[in-house]
Amino acid sequence: MYGSRRMTVISHLAGAAERVTRAARLFVHLTTRQTRWGVTDLYAAAMTARFMAAHELLDKAEALVGDDPDIELLHVSQPIWFGTTTLHEEN
Repeated sequence: MYGSRRMTVISHLAGAAERVTRAARLFVHLTTRQTRWGVTDLYAAAMTARFMAAHELLDKAEALVGDDPDIELLHVSQPIWFGTTTLHEEN
C-alpha cells in the first residue's frame, strides 16, 4: 500500500515537472522567436554581449570625461574575467 502510494506521488510530481518544463520551453520559444539554440548561436550571443558591454563601458567613460581638455580617453580595458578585451577609439 505505501509503495503504491509513493509511486503515485512520484508519478504525479514527474508529470507536474514535465508540464512546467514544457511551459518554460514554450515561453522561451515565444520570447526569443527561435526554435533552437545551437552551439554557434550561443557562442555568437556571448561574443556579441561581451563587445556590447565593452562599448557601453567606453560610452560611460566618455560621458564621465566630458569636454575636459586635460583628459584624453585612449582605451578602456575589461577585466580578465570578461576576456581582457582592450578597445581603442580612433578619431
